[in-house]
Amino acid sequence: MTSSRSIPFLACVLLALALGACGQRPDPPMPSSLVGRLRGHTHTITTMAASSDGRRLVSSSRDGTLRVWDAATGAPEAMLTRGWWRPAMWASAISADGTLAAGGSDDFVVRIWEVDTKKLRIALYAHTQSIRVLGWSPDGRTFASGGRDTTVRLWDAATWTLKQTLPHGNTVRGMAWAPDGARLFTGTAEDLIYAWDVASGTLLGTLRGHQNTVHALAVTGDGRSLVSGAADQTLRLWSLAPTASSTVLALDRSNEPVGRWEQYGIYPGPEVMSVAASSDGRLVASAHRDSPIRLWALPDGRPVAQIASPSPSTYAVVFSRDGRYLFSGGDDNVIYRWDVGRVISAATR
Repeated sequence: MTSSRSIPFLACVLLALALGACGQRPDPPMPSSLVGRLRGHTHTITTMAASSDGRRLVSSSRDGTLRVWDAATGAPEAMLTRGWWRPAMWASAISADGTLAAGGSDDFVVRIWEVDTKKLRIALYAHTQSIRVLGWSPDGRTFASGGRDTTVRLWDAATWTLKQTLPHGNTVRGMAWAPDGARLFTGTAEDLIYAWDVASGTLLGTLRGHQNTVHALAVTGDGRSLVSGAADQTLRLWSLAPTASSTVLALDRSNEPVGRWEQYGIYPGPEVMSVAASSDGRLVASAHRDSPIRLWALPDGRPVAQIASPSPSTYAVVFSRDGRYLFSGGDDNVIYRWDVGRVISAATR
């Protein structure tokens, strides 16, 4: 017969089997460059975006929610969702002043929320497949959405009326605005990057070179370069001069173990999932599947440092407005805040 004294012990054993200890397993010690963890999501973090004023960060997740955070402190400010049924949220965006947040999901709908009140401002129903990219123009007047229905839609951000529909040949996976808002760049699952004139909706040019899906795009703060990352394990730096040229940034895996997905033959290597450019245009960060985050120096594309995130795969990276911090999120449901100066200092010792 089990004594009453043995019940707490048995409970501890059961907890230990579930959690690895009697109680919640503590976080491992943080490296000096890891200065914060933002918790709240319960599934993989898919995208992140920062407001231009530097105050707020927004994140989307496969848990079907958007979360808005204080970018300076990491404190949660809002959790935004459509309700009891929560399809995976694949895209997020935040207005320049941080007052509006947008999310796009597997129900084909783009939703715009007021951050302070947590009220839904409007729902946009034009798309016919999952939403994968979202973003306000730098001046805030135009909003772009795109995804698996092979289109990008341009909306008047004051009236939310549809202005233009930009056709593509396959799923739109990456998007970036030029700083002046006159051009929009889109990356697709047909391995191409398109440059669009926003006012007229006309195609200005097609950038070719990637050999697999273009997942991520970012334009440097000076507007001179476009950074692209793809499933072909490369990043490319494109000159946005009238004659575009590209430089390929090599991803050397010689010092890395084989990733868990590679063991099953699913992914060939450090697939690039997200890229971000610092506001001063001097650094680029790239996020990868089953591989460390990389930092690159511009304009030469020199590798600067690698960040071994606790998350095995990182799907989203974004710099703080002042460039001091890098936020990353991936498949362990946590957003990490890295001190960029400390990362670089540790790499150059």
